[in-house]
Amino acid sequence: MKENFKIVAMDSKSVFDRLKLCWSHLDNWESLDIVNKCRKWLEEANLIFSPTTFIAYNDELPIGMIEFVPLKLLSTVKLCPCRKDVEKNEVEERYILGKEFDNYLFISCLLVHKDSQGKGVGKTLLNHFLSSEVFEKFEGALVYVTERDETWSQHIHWPTGPKEFYVKAGFSILRKMRDPEGYILSCKRKSEHTYMLK
Repeated sequence: MKENFKIVAMDSKSVFDRLKLCWSHLDNWESLDIVNKCRKWLEEANLIFSPTTFIAYNDELPIGMIEFVPLKLLSTVKLCPCRKDVEKNEVEERYILGKEFDNYLFISCLLVHKDSQGKGVGKTLLNHFLSSEVFEKFEGALVYVTERDETWSQHIHWPTGPKEFYVKAGFSILRKMRDPEGYILSCKRKSEHTYMLK
């Protein structure tokens, strides 16, 4: 897999690949209202901040992605419609943490296709993000996570991966969240990149 494995910044031509990663497990996914809302959000968000997403490919097949937005733009750009769930209090306002984090990127999704899980794709995507020119322009990154447990498969609104995955990469707990339960983890950019997953 590694010899054909590449990561690229999403552009207008690869929006379909990003949508396919999230939705192709459903029948008639291309015609679903939520997919059209996500496509519109991606197009609008990328006019304000670009790239919002790095996509991993094996040959020409999309196998994973990491999506992010500057925290200071979260109230403007909003979250992808598939991430929001007002009934469960999963909304942008919950992650706006004050001016001291304005120059941080917020990782809203790290997703690996089920056929490519356990092969280092997620680790490679996170390392790519942490060593990217995009990240270099910010003070750090934040991510909302939950702990892996028996209900793990139910965490579909925030598919960022478990807390342990980010802690191994050098992220630390910034805040415990309630309603719903979870954690905001933070990673401050260092002058030398020392927080890559091995």
